[in-house]
Amino acid sequence: MWEIGTPAKVGWYLTAWRLGDGYVYSVGKWDGSEWISRMGEPHTFQEIKSPDEQDKMLDELHETQKQ
Repeated sequence: MWEIGTPAKVGWYLTAWRLGDGYVYSVGKWDGSEWISRMGEPHTFQEIKSPDEQDKMLDELHETQKQ
């Protein structure tokens, strides 16, 4: 889910900035007090799930569907 404002926790995020009728995307890090990003503070952001977290979620979903 895309969010506006500041993240609740330190971490890496997919970030986006408005450009005309679209968006420019990049990966940025929220360090708890400021954005570490090539383009500065983003217009919107969403948390990035690691590949391990995504795999675990898919495994759990698969197990639930088998029951």
